[in-house]
Order: sequence, then structure tokens, then C-alpha cells
Amino acid sequence: MRYFFSALILLGILLSAHKCVAQVGSGPPIPGDHILWAGTQIRSTIGDKWSWQVQPIFRYNNNLADYQNSSLDYSIRRKLNNRWHIQLLGRTWFMPDRRDRQFIWTDIAYNLPIPSLSISMTNRMRYHLALDIDGNFDADFMRHMIQLVPSTKWKLKPTFGFETWYQFNGEDGIRRLRFEPGLRYTINKQFGITTMWRRQNDINKESQRRDNLWVAALVVKL
Repeated sequence: MRYFFSALILLGILLSAHKCVAQVGSGPPIPGDHILWAGTQIRSTIGDKWSWQVQPIFRYNNNLADYQNSSLDYSIRRKLNNRWHIQLLGRTWFMPDRRDRQFIWTDIAYNLPIPSLSISMTNRMRYHLALDIDGNFDADFMRHMIQLVPSTKWKLKPTFGFETWYQFNGEDGIRRLRFEPGLRYTINKQFGITTMWRRQNDINKESQRRDNLWVAALVVKL
């Protein structure tokens, strides 16, 4: 019964988030693209409190038919206690048809276990700094994500996330929403697989663009 009610709560959040994504924005929707993000997450710990991760990502757009670009993510995390952690991340982009890009992110996150429902809820706030390189402008954001994951010993776990992007740079306001259901599968102590569907809405005064980002990653723990 506990798992049944947990599933009902997660389903309710899923449907509410989807309704929110569908309604936000003042203009008509623009048909988007299907884009694959394929990568490998390589992780390791440094003592009890520190950990790091490196993740190359390759993207294919035009309904997964064409190579779009690639990037390298790298991060270091500090565990403050059983609930809080901070993280510094970077993403270096490699663009085939334009100047390369560089992002720097700073995270603070709080994990709240809900034992009665066998759910763990994470609240993460991210400052998204995009460097303007050689006249190439990228917007800066404050991003807030809520993610729910079952706190069970299942090898296959559903995940549900919802992220709001608040843009600065004189365009102050919510300019992007991501609705993120996914699955995590633990193969063994060293390997795992994560998959996710990101329903991404880019919002401005004239229209909404809706893209489907299909994310797949092999997880390797050193």
C-alpha cells in the first residue's frame, strides 16, 4: 500500500507539472524538435565529503537524424551534511557551425527524505553563468529544480523532475520550463543507466517553442 500511494502521489505531480508546462506562455506553441543527448557519466568519491564527475555528451537533432554538437561537463561536489551539498560545474561546448561556448554553474541543494512514502525529494538552486566569448551572447539564469526519487532498493527506479529557468540580462522573467520524467537502472555497484525525457518549453512574448530532449547515459563509478 505504501508503494501504491507513493506511485499515486508521483503521478499527481507528473500530471500537474505537465499541465503547468502546457499553460505557461502568452503566444502560440511552435513545433519543436526531437533531440538525443547521449553520454557517459564517470564518477568517483574523494573521502567522505567530496566527489567529482566528468560527462561527455553528444547531441543529435532533426528528429535524431543529424549530429548537432557536443560538450564536456565536469563537476566537483562537497557534502555539507546528510541533507545539504554544494557543487561547482562547468560545461565546455564544441559547436560545428558557430563559436564555442562555456557555462559555469554553482549549485546548492537540499535533500528531504519522506520515509512514510519511501520517497526522497531534492530541491536544487543553480546559478547558470554563460560566458560571452568572441561576441557570442548567451543568457544567464537562476534555475530551480524539484526532483523526486523512490528511496527504495529497487534496481529500476522512476524519477520525476520539474525545473524553472528565470532569465536575467534585461529579459527578467521565466523563459524556460523543463518537465523531466526518467528511469534509473542499477546494473551493479560500478555500472548503471539513466534515461530521461525532457519536455522543454522556451517562452517569450510571441510564442512558445517545445522540444523533446531524449537523454541516455551510462553511469560508471570508479
